[in-house]
Amino acid sequence: MEPTRIEASIMFKHMLEQKKVLSGRATGVRPRVAPLLGAVPDGRDDRLALLTLQAADFHLKFAGIGVDAGIACLGACLDIALDQFPQSFPGKALLCIQEASPGDCVLVFDHGGEDRNELFSCYLAYRAAVLRTVAERMVALTGEGLELRVGFACLEPAADTPAATALFAAMCKARRISQQAIDPGAFPSRAELRTLFAEGHAGVVFQPIADLATGTILGWEAFARGRSGIAVQDALRLFEMIGSSDRGLEIEHGLWRTALAAVGPLKPRQKLFLNVGPACLAATGQQASGFARLVEEHGLSRNQIVLEFSERVSPGELTVLPERLEAYRALGFGTAIDDVGAGQANMMLLARLRPDYFKADVTLTRDIECNPFKRVMVETLVLVAEKIGARVIAEGVETELALTSLVSMGVHAGQGYHLGAPAFPKPEASRAMPPKAGYGQVAAGDWKCASPIGELAAPCLVAATEASIGQVKEMLADKPVMCSVVILDGDAPAGLVMNYNLDKALSSKFGVDLYHRKRVARLMDADPLCVEHDLPIEEAARQAMNRAPAKIYDDIVVTRGGALSGTVSVQKMLDTLAKVQVELAKGSNPLTGLPGNVAIEREFSRRAGEGLPCCMVYVDLDNFKAYNDVYGFSQGDRVILLTAQALREAVARQGAPGDFIGHVGGDDFVVIAEREGTGAIAEATVALFAAEIPALYNADDRHRGAMRGKDRDGRPRDFPLITLSIAILDCLFETRASFEDLSHRVASVKKLAKAQAGHCVVRDRRAPLGAALAQAE
Repeated sequence: MEPTRIEASIMFKHMLEQKKVLSGRATGVRPRVAPLLGAVPDGRDDRLALLTLQAADFHLKFAGIGVDAGIACLGACLDIALDQFPQSFPGKALLCIQEASPGDCVLVFDHGGEDRNELFSCYLAYRAAVLRTVAERMVALTGEGLELRVGFACLEPAADTPAATALFAAMCKARRISQQAIDPGAFPSRAELRTLFAEGHAGVVFQPIADLATGTILGWEAFARGRSGIAVQDALRLFEMIGSSDRGLEIEHGLWRTALAAVGPLKPRQKLFLNVGPACLAATGQQASGFARLVEEHGLSRNQIVLEFSERVSPGELTVLPERLEAYRALGFGTAIDDVGAGQANMMLLARLRPDYFKADVTLTRDIECNPFKRVMVETLVLVAEKIGARVIAEGVETELALTSLVSMGVHAGQGYHLGAPAFPKPEASRAMPPKAGYGQVAAGDWKCASPIGELAAPCLVAATEASIGQVKEMLADKPVMCSVVILDGDAPAGLVMNYNLDKALSSKFGVDLYHRKRVARLMDADPLCVEHDLPIEEAARQAMNRAPAKIYDDIVVTRGGALSGTVSVQKMLDTLAKVQVELAKGSNPLTGLPGNVAIEREFSRRAGEGLPCCMVYVDLDNFKAYNDVYGFSQGDRVILLTAQALREAVARQGAPGDFIGHVGGDDFVVIAEREGTGAIAEATVALFAAEIPALYNADDRHRGAMRGKDRDGRPRDFPLITLSIAILDCLFETRASFEDLSHRVASVKKLAKAQAGHCVVRDRRAPLGAALAQAE
């Protein structure tokens, strides 16, 4: 009969008592199995440290390998741990060994007052040696590995703290460290710490953060580098783990000073992102004020500095962050939370933290172009951020395809080697961004692409309905997760299998046993989106958008006469539509979003070529230059936006569905509309504009109905409130009429309209442009 876990624990404790410990012979102190409290000598608890050894999930492995092999494994682990101790901690006295449960031991030793940072370096070497040797020994004993976790902590007693509390805290810290993936090379030596910031600018690099809407540089994140290329931020996290807050604080402040001195001038809206740790943010408001003065001494504004803290800290540290950040936020500093999606934060905590930026962790952005679940998570993060007035920065942007996907999802900014590597001095080059394409545009009807979907169809993997799920999985074995197989009944599509859906089904409990030999019809989507090859891309996109959320990223199956022609991926369709959108938007005014000169001329030429009678309505602002001079360009932009909105509303109320609104530039607009409705459009525009423009003046000017400014000769005088001058020209297109002919005609009518005071609408009384009668005359 197999022993119970209690019996196994007793056997293992007996085995410990019989150990001949190398470290005991080396130091002259025989380690003993004893309660931990009994191992703490009076008055020496400030000299103690402990190592924890934990075989993860050993009780599960024990059930599979049996009693003898289990005890042999644990004995081997302890042998290795004790053999390595004198080599990694020379001269240190190992005092006792305590077993908490099978596969879970604590080694207590006297560190003799050694510097804590040096002890941690010793621990890193010890951990690496133990894990390497244990891995080799376990394979020899059982044919498989064993996950051994090795932790470390020093006791931190206080006058009013019982020894039991100090032991408990040290045990918890050691267990937490044992679960961290630590690169020994990330911990700087004492010599490196001394010289780290003495190197000046060479010790800091800046990685650009790009605005994904414009391609301009939003800001830079500062990273410190030692001579050996050590990432100092990684070292800071290690200092936080071992509790060496003074050393971590020293490095953190050094990084801040170096980054501020090295970053150089920033444009008004650009930011410098500085990494901060909980220990640094534990400072008082006085220290926050000191940092504000340091920032201003380097010629920077407080609102140009963003304090970036990681989500990968303990829940307790995250809980106190809102209060710690308040002193900095009150002084105007921005905040960003890093590693979102890979740490401890929850939605309620994020609401309390109120960061200005969310930095989506690389684990979320990696392979996002082919992982629908990650796309949903990032899109949700963007939605949450926009609701609270924050912005999302995607980390780890490494490929053009990932960049295209993130732009399409509305992510605000990106950071990664594809956008720029860390460098000194800071990289400042902007880059062109791929066009934005998303289902939101499809739903809003913004696309105008009549090209057939068949032009995008690509060859695809196929299988017959009789094929087994195992055979289909073998076809997809080395393919991306967004790859698909079309299931055919003869030549016609009968279903679709997406690779990620197949993986999800087979990875469930007993999934392989349940499905591997079954026909693929059991798991395929029997109702995929199938469209004929001549369907316009725009319509295919709308149908794809209307699918159930679980199928929103599935491939579109294209047929020709009912037979399979190929498939189109969602990303390829969106990229194509985005390119169309860019072509349509060329020359669009960036302020109003209305079509610009290229689109206006194209619309005029289309109507002239098709002989479609219309009216050209030209809108110009009176006294706009004087307003700009007095109130500034920002207020001037508000006047331009008001004009655009008045035109949109007037055309929506009085115009026809095909009417066109364009922004020539500056304060000039044009409407191309059907002849019968242009008078009503002009009158509605004037009424809407006149009702709102007084609100853009101050109370005194509004009361007087005028403002004091300077004319073109620099002489002061009063200017009336801004009014509209509108010129209307009829176009018949019975004969050829060029855009140049239109420009000459409109200049004279605009001049007549602007010569009259107040809001004015003037209609050209000459023969319509392009009229046959006019040509005969």
